[in-house]
Amino acid sequence: MSLATRLRTLREHATLGQAEVAAALDVSIPTVSEWESGKKKPSRHRIPALARLFGVSTDYLLSGQELRLPDRDENGEEESLVALYRAADREVKIAVMTLLRAASDKN
Repeated sequence: MSLATRLRTLREHATLGQAEVAAALDVSIPTVSEWESGKKKPSRHRIPALARLFGVSTDYLLSGQELRLPDRDENGEEESLVALYRAADREVKIAVMTLLRAASDKN
């Protein structure tokens, strides 16, 4: 799906008219129409405002894909592991890295 199609789909899903989008972004209605028809693309400083208006990420707006962030470390194991690693001496760090690389190679 193109940026133009995403913009139109998002606007329609938000039940907004082109005039409302234009007013929210301080641009003309023909400008919004040109974005949605693919004749022009929004300037890079308009992209974050469009994303906020439609409640999506700039990644989604530009590429159609959300940036996937790693799952949160709910029980703090990752933080504990990092703290232990930082406190370890050089030999232990080498052993840990060797073990992790070997485990990673198996996957």
